[in-house]
Amino acid sequence: MSYPQRTVEVVKTGLVIDQSATLLWSDIKRAFIYETESEQEVLTCAEFMLVEGYSVEINSQMPGWDAALEHLPQRINNLVDER
Repeated sequence: MSYPQRTVEVVKTGLVIDQSATLLWSDIKRAFIYETESEQEVLTCAEFMLVEGYSVEINSQMPGWDAALEHLPQRINNLVDER
């Protein structure tokens, strides 16, 4: 069984993940950008720590990744790039 590819979209108020959940810029208290490796590839990820106490992750395979990464330094004060 195959699943549809996850997406991320930048909107004025935040990030829309999979056209179903919106992360508001004001709800993101910290973001980490890091790389992970598997046997086949290196994957860049961004994990968003939210004020509600949970986190959401996006990665470089998701359509919309480049646009999201461009907006992060302007929108998130507590951005940590660990690449």
